[in-house]
Amino acid sequence: MDVREKVVVVSGASSGIGQAMAVILAAKGSKVVMLARRTDRLMAMEAELKAAHHEVLAVPTDVTNRDQVNRAVDLTREIFGRIDVVVNNAGIGYFGTVEKLPIEDFRHLIQTNVYGMLNLIQSSIPSLKETHGTIVNVSSVLSKRALPFLSAYASTKSMMNALADGLRLELRTYGVHVLTYCAPETETEFHATTKHEAGLDPTPGGYRRKASARDVAARIVQALVEDKREVVESKTLEILNWFAPKFLDAIFYKSMVQKVLKSQPPL
Repeated sequence: MDVREKVVVVSGASSGIGQAMAVILAAKGSKVVMLARRTDRLMAMEAELKAAHHEVLAVPTDVTNRDQVNRAVDLTREIFGRIDVVVNNAGIGYFGTVEKLPIEDFRHLIQTNVYGMLNLIQSSIPSLKETHGTIVNVSSVLSKRALPFLSAYASTKSMMNALADGLRLELRTYGVHVLTYCAPETETEFHATTKHEAGLDPTPGGYRRKASARDVAARIVQALVEDKREVVESKTLEILNWFAPKFLDAIFYKSMVQKVLKSQPPL
């Protein structure tokens, strides 16, 4: 896909991967519609990109609110006349044990990461059918192999993948493409705002290496340009989980569970 002049809607655009994607796409000539809850950041981005002579539109939107999503889609069509690409990037996380996972926190995860995606997809599909457009779902490598303390978050990304697999075939008749991008752990504000179980340190010893948001965003845009079906950033993890799952269990137990729980008394 040539993204020049394409109308691209990006959720979660006020920071991290979403913000970086909006900047990259605008620089490539796309007309970018940026959705996020943080109005001040969104409007500051719009002003900055417009000052650089890019065609952008900021629409404060909570993707869990279907009325707000419908309004954003309608406004996009009103101003730009169509929608070519929808990027589902908005998401939240949780770090903690399954044993003590608050149901309300899990419900909030699903509402944002899954229902939020569905709200934007369902609202945009009529427009995407008209343009034979593309849906980009920013998933996670954890959807292929959940890690301890991150399984609640990973489960929502696995659900995203499953929905995308079915949707891809359902929309094939209409020429709508679906890309699932399983991103690696990325250096964003996502980690600072992620809720975590009391007493658990989500970054003990700084053992997890993170990719930069701009690098990940650039690779997602490239996958969009190349009309990829699915990209998994950690093929090694996926392959090892298939052929040597017990080996991975041992590695993650030593590298995560023992470090995270070291301060707690043994069972």
